[in-house]
Amino acid sequence: MAQKPDASLYRQLPKYPFVFVSDSIVTTPPLITDSLFDEIAHGVRFQVNRTEIPSSDPFVSLYNDSLVPWLKKHNLILREVFVKGAASPEGPYDNNVWLSRRRTYRLIDFLSSNLDQTIAHQPINSKFVTEDYAYLVRLMQLAGDAEYHQVKAIWDACGGDERLCKSKLMALNGGTTWKRLLKTYFPTLRQSRMVLWYMVNPEHMPLPKCNLMSTTDMLKVPGLDAYLPLSVTDTTAVQPRSRRHLIAIRTNLLHDFLYVPQFGFAPGGNIQLEYYPLSGHYTFNAGFTFHNHRHWDTHKFFQIRDVQLELRRYFKGQGQFIGTFVDAYLQGMMYGIGFSESKGWEGEGGGAGIGLGHSWNLTKRGNLRLELTANFGMFITRYDPYVWGNSGKIDGKYYYDYHGNVSDFKKRNHQFLWFGPTNAGLHITYDIIYRKQRKEAAR
Repeated sequence: MAQKPDASLYRQLPKYPFVFVSDSIVTTPPLITDSLFDEIAHGVRFQVNRTEIPSSDPFVSLYNDSLVPWLKKHNLILREVFVKGAASPEGPYDNNVWLSRRRTYRLIDFLSSNLDQTIAHQPINSKFVTEDYAYLVRLMQLAGDAEYHQVKAIWDACGGDERLCKSKLMALNGGTTWKRLLKTYFPTLRQSRMVLWYMVNPEHMPLPKCNLMSTTDMLKVPGLDAYLPLSVTDTTAVQPRSRRHLIAIRTNLLHDFLYVPQFGFAPGGNIQLEYYPLSGHYTFNAGFTFHNHRHWDTHKFFQIRDVQLELRRYFKGQGQFIGTFVDAYLQGMMYGIGFSESKGWEGEGGGAGIGLGHSWNLTKRGNLRLELTANFGMFITRYDPYVWGNSGKIDGKYYYDYHGNVSDFKKRNHQFLWFGPTNAGLHITYDIIYRKQRKEAAR
């Protein structure tokens, strides 16, 4: 079993084994051996050549929903981030060094800012290993890889020089070994693994009585046991929220109570369903709009069947899905519209575009929301105009407004293309289906 730091000075959280905590008197970071790191570290996967923490990574919801409330409750601040494998080995080494620095800084910013950690409690120490060849050797050993001893010998001979080790591995066996490692092990190495050290904020740590005592005893007073009880069965950690919205229903009040010039009041039905993942920025929306007004006596018709698919990206991440968002949409429509005896059209069309919106909570629970949206894009339709009567003869029927040879007539002979504003919305959204939030494993 891997050797752990002194338990009298550092406490390892049972539910989050990659986290160590100490009181404010301890000034040196815990000693994390390679074997202990491999056993307890938690991974975050970055996108290729990107430094932003992906909002969809499970660590984001684990940290924000479960760990942060517990850290805030006990007034803990981040003191050190130890990162290995901050960049995957297949890229150029100099670029990977830059990536590893930026990713480590991004991790520190994410971890501390969510705790509202002030500048006064900086700097935060960080240690990072850019390309983790020690972990590669360990994975090959566990897999019983036939080339394990060759790779291990190269790593040992390089004395921790990652650049030198990389060049030797790329040349090993004419490059065939490197290509195999790229396929077999690098997908596992494409994650930054971390161990974190937090300490009690000195402003909140109870002060020990001024008695003469040894340095070792002083470090234990008042002690984490008194201030920060952490038993194996500790239940003070905040659990992930048991209810998270899965599906919400939405309606656009502007469509529900629509007024159309030359037609009048044309209320309809607009139903949308939005799907929310557990975390991240993106949601998925499908909607249907229905109007079916037929006034035969005045020759006014307003019949709409519209289907729309939408992808939203909320600026506020971590699965909150509130505030400002942008969207992209696709739509398809069938319609029959008439304003008078001589002004009628029927046809089909489709379009696509982008939009901007903002969402506000109307209740403390956040299950009822108000939204404002505006969409811009293009809409293309093929249609036919129609009139009441045939060449001035009123026979109680409607005819396509066509004056050519009957044998040459083709439906949907007219086309219209629109660029500009395509929709506006005043929405009411209500959560109707919830999910149990899955407990994230600590590793």
